[in-house]
Amino acid sequence: MALHARTAQQPQDRAPKRQLSVRTMLLVLALVPCLALVALGAMDSAHLHGDWRTVHDRNDEAKRFGTPLVTVFFNLQEERRLSAAMLADPKADRTELTRQRELTDRSVRNLVAVGAAPTALDEPFQEVTRGLKKLPGYRDSVDRRSTYQQQTFDAYTDVIASSMELFEDFSNVGFGETAVLTRPALDAQWGQEMISREDAVITAGVASGRLTGEQRFQIAEMIGSQQHIYSDKVVPQLSDTRAETYRAVLTGADWKRKTSVEQSILNAEGTGAEDRTAVSAALGKEWRQSVTGITPQLLGASNAYSEDLVAATEDELDGLMTHMIVNSAVSVAAVVLMLVLSLRLTGTLRRRIFGLRAEALELQERLPDIVERLRKGEKVDTDAELPEIRHGDDELGQLGQALNEARGSALETAVREIELYRGFERLLQRIARRTQLLIGMQLKRLGEMQRRHEDPEVLEGLFDLDHLAARLRRYEENLVILGSGTPQRRWRRPVLLLDIMRSAQGEVQDYRRIRIDTDGETWLSERAVGPMVHLLAELMENAVSFSRPPTPVEVTASQVGRGIAIEIEDRGMGMDPEQYAEANALMAAPPRMDVMSRADDARLGLYVVARLAANLGLTVELRPSSFGGTRVVVLVPSELISAGQPRLSGAVTGGRPISGGPAPDGQPVPG
Repeated sequence: MALHARTAQQPQDRAPKRQLSVRTMLLVLALVPCLALVALGAMDSAHLHGDWRTVHDRNDEAKRFGTPLVTVFFNLQEERRLSAAMLADPKADRTELTRQRELTDRSVRNLVAVGAAPTALDEPFQEVTRGLKKLPGYRDSVDRRSTYQQQTFDAYTDVIASSMELFEDFSNVGFGETAVLTRPALDAQWGQEMISREDAVITAGVASGRLTGEQRFQIAEMIGSQQHIYSDKVVPQLSDTRAETYRAVLTGADWKRKTSVEQSILNAEGTGAEDRTAVSAALGKEWRQSVTGITPQLLGASNAYSEDLVAATEDELDGLMTHMIVNSAVSVAAVVLMLVLSLRLTGTLRRRIFGLRAEALELQERLPDIVERLRKGEKVDTDAELPEIRHGDDELGQLGQALNEARGSALETAVREIELYRGFERLLQRIARRTQLLIGMQLKRLGEMQRRHEDPEVLEGLFDLDHLAARLRRYEENLVILGSGTPQRRWRRPVLLLDIMRSAQGEVQDYRRIRIDTDGETWLSERAVGPMVHLLAELMENAVSFSRPPTPVEVTASQVGRGIAIEIEDRGMGMDPEQYAEANALMAAPPRMDVMSRADDARLGLYVVARLAANLGLTVELRPSSFGGTRVVVLVPSELISAGQPRLSGAVTGGRPISGGPAPDGQPVPG
């Protein structure tokens, strides 16, 4: 049977798509919620920081613009009152008005020096700036008396109103409760503006000595606005302490004096087309005393509440900062906790998966050994050798149970295959032995016919038949060997190595190309004779089959340190390095032969040689020959070499004679 066989090149499968490992997927499962929580915490903290920054910036802007703007506000109110008095009395002293204008200009310069307003307040700030730039024109009209009292009053009032609106925008520094707290302060400012407007109208009336019906109507409206602002807007929204301060002002002596003057003005009977009423200097003096007393009281109450408002704003800033810090700390703690829990859970899951994998790998490693032991006929406790995989009742436990079922199915299938294989081996051996019996009888009859005939042509034909029968017997023995059986040819005495080599030569078809050379006389023990004849015949036939005629096949035997080295060298095409490595690996560790799965394998001879070598303890190695072919080295150990004996006639049977007459018949033990 042929040993030289090239393995077919199998087409490479397309590389599968790379998949994420379980560890990577578990890390992704752990990191995704953590990253999401980090993102949510960061967004919340960023929102809180944005609120804190907004309140902080608005508070700073309010502090930066507040004092200059309030100063301009009060100076404009005073300049409006003095301008109204100047228009009402042409002979009035201008000193106080001039000094007030200087104070107003200084406060305006201080406001402008503060710098640009925030972007959100730029438009109202520009509105105030445009109004302040018109002050020189208003003053010039007053000085030249080219305007009316009402026009001047309205012009100053418009500028003051725009500054009030800007002040209101600057006061919106907080959120929620703080934003609500700013409302009473703004309303109180409007209340003071109503008193200032009333003061300007009454001061003009005192200067001119009369008030028109329209002016008295304006005074009535301003009085109503004051009552509505302080009674309905300011006091109800204040704390008890701050509300009591305002109540003290509204019920104080100065306020009562102010109310008395107002009642006198409103109750007076008007005369003429403009419904004019006279206003005495004494009434004007009483009015001035009441307003002079009320103004600092209201300013003190307003400043006290402003301090509360500043404190509330600072508290809101501190609260926002604390909320932001607590929120960040809680977010970090939650992320750390989730990360730790996720890592612990994923670690536990990984350990269980790896434990299941380790048990599955152990099952994979131990199952073939157990199956092999079962094939050898050993008794194996599968429950002890392969304990069940137990991982609970969850999904991993179900996977372990599936592996247990696969293990049971594999063992059951292996047992059935082993029984089937053993039955097939026994059947194969039985058929082969029956064939061997017939071949043995045929060889015996051929031997008898060779001894009865002397005709060379008849003998030549008989020798050819004998040669073919010997080869057929070897092929049948191959079936017995592949079926885990033992050939029936056995010897009772040691045999000369040269006779063994010649007997093997006689079982090869083109035996005339084989040259045999031995180093001295070496005897092999009786148990090695049959297997050695078979092994050498396989190797010789392989060498002859894969080399072109008439190239010779050299077979030499020589003594070495560890026994006898038999070399079989042909001059064929040789094999590839991979094929040499594969063949030598097979010789070193012959597997159990599955006859049915190897039925179409051209290397059946390799398995026969490997099995025979393993049974005898021989070492067989294939290597390249210097002639380009293959050299096979068979090392026969010293344990198989027998001490020299007198050569017996007919040591080995079978095969055609090498030269001259027929080979002497041997004495194999009959099967």
